[in-house]
Parts: sequence; C-alpha cells; structure tokens
Amino acid sequence: MSCKGCPPYDEQDKSGIYFPRCFQWVRGGCTKKNPGNVASIHGLAQQVMPKFFDGLELDYVHRLAPHKYVTASWVLSHMKAAGFRFGGLYTFRLTNDVMRTPTIIGDIHPSTQAANLNILYYPFECLRMEASLQKGSDKTPVDSQLTVELTRPCDTWSANFYSVRKQTGRCTLSLMRAITTHVALGGEMLLEWNAPQKLSTDYALAARYSHHNYALSATASRNGVDISYWQRIYPQIQMANVLAYNYSTNKTIATIGYQWNFWDAAVHGMIDSDASVGVMWTKYLSNFPLEMGLSVVMSIPTDRFAFGMRFVVDPSGYRSGE
Repeated sequence: MSCKGCPPYDEQDKSGIYFPRCFQWVRGGCTKKNPGNVASIHGLAQQVMPKFFDGLELDYVHRLAPHKYVTASWVLSHMKAAGFRFGGLYTFRLTNDVMRTPTIIGDIHPSTQAANLNILYYPFECLRMEASLQKGSDKTPVDSQLTVELTRPCDTWSANFYSVRKQTGRCTLSLMRAITTHVALGGEMLLEWNAPQKLSTDYALAARYSHHNYALSATASRNGVDISYWQRIYPQIQMANVLAYNYSTNKTIATIGYQWNFWDAAVHGMIDSDASVGVMWTKYLSNFPLEMGLSVVMSIPTDRFAFGMRFVVDPSGYRSGE
C-alpha cells in the first residue's frame, strides 16, 4: 500500500510538513519557575520570624581556604546543649572559588562525644542527595535523615527518610508543581511504622499563591491547618503572619513577625496570640570582625522571660557574606 499524497518523514522537506518518527521524544517548554518543595512552602514567613536563643554563645569561624572552614563554639544555655564544640566545612571540588559538592559539614562535643554530620551531594544539577546524622550519648542510637530530591523546571519531587530501621521509621513522599506563574499546588504522603507489620499513612495538601513582593501559603492534613502570609512592605522591611490550628487539641495560634534590615544590623520581632513578645537584634561591626546578637522573649501571662547574648568572631567574613 502506498500513499504518495502523505507528508514525508524527512524534516528537511521544502514544504515544512512531515510525519514524526515512531516513539519520537519532543521536549516541551516551561515558562513557570520552580516552586520548591513542600517542606519549604512556608519558608518566606519562617525566615522573617526570629530564632530566639538564651544564655551566652561564643562562636568562632575561620576560613583556611575557599573550600575549608573551621568552627568552634561555646554555649551556656538552657535550650541548647551546653559546652564546647568544634567542627568545620570541607568541599571536595572547587572551581574558580566556587564550591562544588560533595560537601561535608560536622561538629563534635569532645566531652560527651555527641556529634552532627551533614553530607550534601549533587551528582547532577537537578538531583540533590543529602544525609544528616546526629549522635547523642553512647547509649542513644544515631538519628538519621536521608533526602533525595529531583528538581525540574516546573516541579519538585522529594523523598525523605527519618531514622529508618526494621522496627521503626518514617518516610515522606512529596510533589510540588507550578500550575501557573503565580500558583503552585502540591501533596505529601507520610508512611510511618512502629512494628514490621504495622504501617500507618497520612496525607497533606499544599498550595501557594505568590508574587515578587508577597506570598500566601497553606497546608492541610488530618492533624491541622497552617496558613502563612509574607509581604515585603519596603525594600528593608518584611512582615509575616502565621496561623496554625491543631485538630487534636482544638487550639489555634496566630503569630505576627517582622524583619527590619539596616546596612550593618538587622532587627526581628514577633508577637503571638498567647501574649508572647520577642525581639532579636544583630549587629555587624565594620572595623572589627565581630557579630553581636541580643535576644529577648517574654510571656506576659506567666511573667517569664528569656535573655540571650551571642558573639561571633569571623576574620574571614564568612558570616557577613564578604
């Protein structure tokens, strides 16, 4: 059977009309930006909220080479593990002062032998593999978190494994996709087991509507609902509102936070519906490689507060971004 009137298979035909080959892969285009993963959907609002600390913290950061850093810290606190720790950062590959993975970050407590280890590796530009290990005392098992994430132009696929063992473990599988330039939708599935033959599942939905100066995000599951709103009011001022509702306790907490950046300082503040107020202030000295931080948080109903001071010595300018 022949058909002389059918378009040819040759793409170079002068008519410009042709049949595609069998099983031909045609790559499409995507004008939408990558939406990130489900875990960071509230990231813009969380960055504005202050990270409080109490007691006294002394940190030292020194750069031996563009891909080698040494860190040391001494902490006196009720919220963090007190004592002295030292560690560092090392990247195996370096291209023109640009660090390439794999990258190893770790620290250890000499007295208790408690240690943290983080390994980050990009075998391909679109594939991220990360492992975080945390060891407490000698009697406690090692807590681990393994992450495999595939990033494409319009969506992100993520898999997280938390302390996976034969008897216990937890795993999350998530997908976040950009529907339009401003709208992104996603979902997450949780798998958790406390025995080899007992497996429980849970599901969550995520959505975000964003522009260059504001973003509205929401997540919902059987455990509760979280809603966050972030806005850049001025180039130096950011504001965030967070609303969290828990089904089991039937409790709702609303928090308002702000961030005010100066050329050599930054101020973070918050107030929530439980009548807790807090302020965190960070100052970078220009004539000395020192970063100073003050943190104050107070609960008005209980009349209790926590105060903290932090000093970071950084001769190489790593913390200040120089």
